[in-house]
Amino acid sequence: MTTPPSDDNPFRTPDYAAPAAPMPPVPGRQAPIPHWFTTKVRVTLVACVVAALGLGALGALGISGLNRYGTPSNGDCLYLTHEGGGKLAYHRAGCGSDSATFKVENTYHGVVACAAGDYVRFRLGSGTGETLCLALNVRSGECIRNIEDETTIDKLSCADPAAEERVRILPGFGQDEDCTGADKVLSYAGPPSRTVCLIRSGENI
Repeated sequence: MTTPPSDDNPFRTPDYAAPAAPMPPVPGRQAPIPHWFTTKVRVTLVACVVAALGLGALGALGISGLNRYGTPSNGDCLYLTHEGGGKLAYHRAGCGSDSATFKVENTYHGVVACAAGDYVRFRLGSGTGETLCLALNVRSGECIRNIEDETTIDKLSCADPAAEERVRILPGFGQDEDCTGADKVLSYAGPPSRTVCLIRSGENI
C-alpha cells in the first residue's frame, strides 16, 4: 500500500500558490476597459484625428488657391523673376499696381514668334505650351528704373532720386524720330500700335 506524501514536505508546492482559473464572463456584462484606455487617452486620440483632418483640408485649399487663376491670357499683367538654372518665372499682379511691369499683349499656342516690336517672349512649358508676348506695362508720365533687366524693372515716383527714365507714349509703331531726348525707344505692334519713349532722368523729367 502506497503511503500518500506527507503534508510536511518542504519542497511541495502549496495548493494556494496554484494560479486560479479565470472566471467565466457574466452574460450581459461588458468586458472591462483596459486600464490604459482612460478618458484622457480617448480625448487625446480624438484631438489628434481632428487635427489631422484639419491639416488635410488646409493643404487641399492651398493647392486649389495656387491653381485658381490658370494660365495668363491677353490683358493680364505680371512681373518676372529669375529662378534656378537661369530660367524666368512669372507672377500675376493687378495691372494698376507698381509691381505689374508687363502686360500680356498676345498669347499663342506652341512655339510662335511675337509680332513686330520689342516684346519679351515668354514660353510656358515646352512643346505645345503657350507663348506669351509681353509688353512693358507703363503709361505716359510714369517713371521707371532698371529697364535693361526685365526681372528688376521698377515703377516708382518721378520725385524719387532712384528714378532713371520717364515714360512718354506715342501712337503708332516705330516713331523713334518723335521721341525727343529719349535714351531708349520701345515699339509694339499692338493692338494698339505704339511707341514708348524712355527719357533719361534730368532731361525733361
